[in-house]
Formats: sequence, C-alpha cells, structure tokens
Amino acid sequence: MHSGLARRGAAVYAGAMMNIPALSVLHRRSVRTLILIAALAGCTVPGAGGKDRVTVLGGRYVVAAPPGFCVDPGSRRDERDGSFVLFGDCSALSGQVSDQRPAHPAVLSATIGPRTPGPIETTFPGFERFFHSPAGRAALARSGSAGDVQILQVRKTGPVMLLKIRDRSGAQGTPVGQTYWRAIVDLGGRITALSVLPLKSAPMSDAAQIRLLEDFIAAIRAANGWS
Repeated sequence: MHSGLARRGAAVYAGAMMNIPALSVLHRRSVRTLILIAALAGCTVPGAGGKDRVTVLGGRYVVAAPPGFCVDPGSRRDERDGSFVLFGDCSALSGQVSDQRPAHPAVLSATIGPRTPGPIETTFPGFERFFHSPAGRAALARSGSAGDVQILQVRKTGPVMLLKIRDRSGAQGTPVGQTYWRAIVDLGGRITALSVLPLKSAPMSDAAQIRLLEDFIAAIRAANGWS
C-alpha cells in the first residue's frame, strides 16, 4: 500500500510541477525577477512589499514568512490547484530603511500544490525518484534544463523531506547562489514546497538554511492556526 501511495504522490507532484504554470515556468521567471530587482539590501522597489503574509486558494490558505521577509506583490500566482509566492527583504521591497530586515538576506519561495494523496511520509520515496529524474530536475532548474541541476543531498525527518540542490543556471546573470535547500511538507493537507535561496554576497550554511526553512514552516502553521 505504501509503495502505491509513493507512486501516486510522485505522480501528483510531477503533474503539479509540470502542468500548473505557477509551479514551473512562472516560478523560474518570478525568482529571476525578484532576485534581480528586489532581494538585495540597498536595491529598492519603492511602494512594493510590506506584508509578511498573503491569502491564496480562495482564502483557504495563508502563506506567511519569518520576520524580515515580505511578499513580492508581482510574484504571486494563484491557480485552482496551486499557488506560488515569493518573499524578499522587507526593507528592500518597500524602500523604507526603517522596515525590518531578515537575519539572513535571501529569497524565500512557497509553492502550494495539490492535496496530499495520503500520509506525506509514504510519498517521499516517489518524490525522491522524481527529483532525481530528468523531468524532476528540469522542473527545479531556473533554466528549465535538467542538466543544470544536481541533487546533492536528501534528508527525511518525520513529515519533512529536505533536498540540497545545486542549480548552475541560478548563477547566470543573477546574484543568487547555486546551492540552496528546499523542504517538501504537508501543510493544511496540501503538498507544499518551500525554498531558501541564499545570495552570493551573503552565503548561508546548511544549518542556517534549514533553520530558516523550519521557521518558514512554523510561520505558515501559526498563520493558519495549524499545530
């Protein structure tokens, strides 16, 4: 039964990544845009940002970020089966030096996918196979090319799967680092992917990225009243 759920979970996630625009092409485009114009301290977009949370999926789901991170208004994509949101440095997005800055300059992304087909832990083997496949690596690549992405490490801790990813295309023409961490987790009964994208100018250790992902998960749970 578990192997069937794993296959189903991978198929569900693959379908989401490949077929919902917000979860593939729009993800790559939005990440590039925010990194280039709004994520760095000192690079401001006056009048933008200012909110640490946004409601998606017809008001059924609140995506919230840790302190110092605010929604990039132009990044939000809300589809029937999923949503995508980017968060950057609040001060950089608003142009207000008095606004709070995050402890670690980075870009955060949240991809809210379809409903989980069962306990998410049982689907992790299927997810892992998918992300190691050409289709999975292409979905992760900002270039859309599977050859640009390498899965460096996979960790499974209870209901959270963590992936350490190297995306060589991420360094082309942007200040983002090549290597980042992504979490796959069930939040509100939906397959949710959260990423921490460090900047070249402000490298983050693996431990710091994972802590920030944990804070990101906690912020979303608190905003929705989930335990």
